[in-house]
Amino acid sequence: MNAEDPARKGQRRSAFGSSRSRRARARKSLAIFFATVVVVAVGIGAALYYEASSERPTAPAAAPAIKSSERTAALPPLNLPADDGPHGSAMEWWYYNGILGTQTGERYAFHMVVFVANGLVKHTVMHAALADLQSGKRFVSQTRTAGIPSTKIANGYDFRQEKWQATASPSSHVLRASFDSASIALDLGATGMAVAHAAPGSETPGILDFGKSGISYYYSRPRLPTQGSIAVGGKTLQVNGDIWFDHQWGEFDVLTLGWNWFALHLADGSDLMLYELFDMDRRRVMTAGTLSNAKGAVPLKPGEVELVPGNTWTSPKTGIPYVVEWKIRLPSGVLNIKPFLADSEFDSSATSGNVYWEGAVKATGSMEGQGFLELSGYDRLSGVRQAKSK
Repeated sequence: MNAEDPARKGQRRSAFGSSRSRRARARKSLAIFFATVVVVAVGIGAALYYEASSERPTAPAAAPAIKSSERTAALPPLNLPADDGPHGSAMEWWYYNGILGTQTGERYAFHMVVFVANGLVKHTVMHAALADLQSGKRFVSQTRTAGIPSTKIANGYDFRQEKWQATASPSSHVLRASFDSASIALDLGATGMAVAHAAPGSETPGILDFGKSGISYYYSRPRLPTQGSIAVGGKTLQVNGDIWFDHQWGEFDVLTLGWNWFALHLADGSDLMLYELFDMDRRRVMTAGTLSNAKGAVPLKPGEVELVPGNTWTSPKTGIPYVVEWKIRLPSGVLNIKPFLADSEFDSSATSGNVYWEGAVKATGSMEGQGFLELSGYDRLSGVRQAKSK
């Protein structure tokens, strides 16, 4: 969620009215919505059980005992597959990323996301990026429309805007996106394990408590088997791979925070979701995550994981510096993270009112792997704001 329009260039006018005050309020609503995308990846929790008719997501185990004052305990538990569909909450998003391969060994990375915001007005935003990892060429696009253009599907959704589509049912997902000189058409299986995330110390998997910032539901399906085609420069290629899927919704506001977020497929078949939150003065707030595989999920406590920043890349378009290389210290060893393409900034000021970095990365060291890194909030850091105002 044009070969560098990232979320994307042009059309800076708001779609919520002609007056300055309506535009300002709408921009704030969009920014608040988007700022929640990865901060919610706080995966730590306890086993969650459902009735036989419900899907059973895997939740991190061995969390501390629940307190009677835990607010999330009063809310309905995560209920899959029913909760795959839209909820009408203030904020909601469905997110996909992955690295796709061809029979001849070529690789292409993509991410696609659907945001639905219910603020002063209801609106739907879609972002997508496709990167040719051979040539380094990157295609980005974005759309926004008033309302919620989704056809009702039992236990799923069907979003369509122009040549864009994100559809899901209990049996499959369908993704379609159009760029200048490129497109994606992917069909995903729905057999991937669901991992419910929860706040540290909570025994309510799938629900996150942000205190004054609100409460949100959140889960992931780290590996959805995928096949389909992409078109680049008039050439159509058949592709396949495993795709990471996230879904989050609720009533929350985390504009005061930024994050470094990792979604990694590791060579031993495990999946790592890891995040670091920071405030706008660059102070670290929290580091945590979840390590999962086909057998279950294990929480990574703050004391067990450390993120060490490495080299930065500064956008020639916005002047924003991003930390694109990292060392991840885990109990099992150290992962060295580097981007396939350093130039992976996504300027979504035309739709969601912010600028972020989203791109494919590779892991080496104690374990090899690949996945995605998202860097959000860098455009709101105090030093960056001051430099841009001069």
